[in-house]
Formats: sequence, C-alpha cells, structure tokens
Amino acid sequence: MPPTAPRGSIQRKRTRTLAEKAFDELESRVVTLRLAPGETVQEKQLAELLGLGRTPVREAVQRLSSYGLLRVFPRKGLVVTPVERAELAQIVEVRRVLERLLVIKAAERASYDQRQAMHALAVHLDGLSDDLSLFMRLDRRLDELLASACGNTHLRNALAPMHAHCRRLWYMNLPRVDLSSAATFHAALARSVVDGDGAGAVRVLNGIMNLLEGLVDDLGRLA
Repeated sequence: MPPTAPRGSIQRKRTRTLAEKAFDELESRVVTLRLAPGETVQEKQLAELLGLGRTPVREAVQRLSSYGLLRVFPRKGLVVTPVERAELAQIVEVRRVLERLLVIKAAERASYDQRQAMHALAVHLDGLSDDLSLFMRLDRRLDELLASACGNTHLRNALAPMHAHCRRLWYMNLPRVDLSSAATFHAALARSVVDGDGAGAVRVLNGIMNLLEGLVDDLGRLA
C-alpha cells in the first residue's frame, strides 16, 4: 500500500493551486482593463470578487506586484499600476532582445508535440482580423509554447512579466490595433519555429516588436 502524503503537504499543494487560479484571474482582469490602471482595490475585495480565501489571493497579489502590475501599500491597499509610456518603451526594448534568444532556442529545442501545437495555432491565426479576444488567447498560448520549448526556465521567468504588460498594451490600443497584421506576424513566427528556422523567427519577431513600439508611440500621442 503506497504511503499517504502528509496532511501539510496536501494543504500546501492545494494552496498553490488556488494561488495559481487567483493569479490567472487577477492577471486577466488587470490585462484586459477590467481592473483599470490607477484603480484602488483591497485584498479583501479581491478575495470576495474571486470567491477565494485570503491566503491564495495574497500570494497572487505578491506575484502581480513582482510583475509590476500591482502596487502594494501596507495598511492602505492596492493600486493597479498606471500605464506609463516610458516604462513600456523600456519593457519592449528589453523584450526584443530576450525574445530573440527565446525563439532561437525554441526553434532548436521544440519537441514534435510542441511543433504540432504551434502549427495548429498558426492555422487558427491565418486570416484572423476582427476578433481581438481570440487573438489574445492564441497569442498567450503561443507565448506559453515558446517558453516551454526554449528549455530555459530563467528566460521564461524573465519574459513572463513583460508579456503581461504587452498584453495590457494591446487592450489599451484596441481601436487602433492592426489585428490582421499582428495575426499574420504571429502565424509566421509559429511556422518559423515549427520549421526550426531560428533566423526566420527572429526576422518575424522584429516585425512584432515594431508593432508593439508603434502602440507605445500611440500612447504618447494620445497623452
């Protein structure tokens, strides 16, 4: 008869799972602007909103704070980090460099199943032009596949917060997003990685980063 896991270990595993659920939901609300930039919230309010306990929500808040999406003020509450053009410009600048390494290593190291999944994503992205919600789901899935395929945990962890900030940037520029071009670039990126073409993936990636820089510039013009 296999040994029974200690009660404390089971509880910790359950707490981590709930914390991940809380993080995913809160990150989504921040990125999609349902929690607006500059909005003040309380931890208790978020726990009630999600229907979760304070402990997993507190862990999610700490992680979002480390991402730079929430600011924690002890005994005062939480503030959704405002969007600042200069900071986003720096994020895109750094992401451009790190993501080149990501796509090169993903093209080298992706497994057969990961390449198949990326091929399927490319098919879904083809011709996409008017469904931002679907595009964002596919974009996030592509980010996850590339991060998994690159085989470098440190690179994946460094890019995760940048991806979240850039997804929020897409939503902030919703009326001005050239969704057709964005979808075409992302499909081409996926196919380059599927083909093991790291150099081609970098060329396509530069186009995606140029789109993001354009969205950052639009924030400056609208300020």
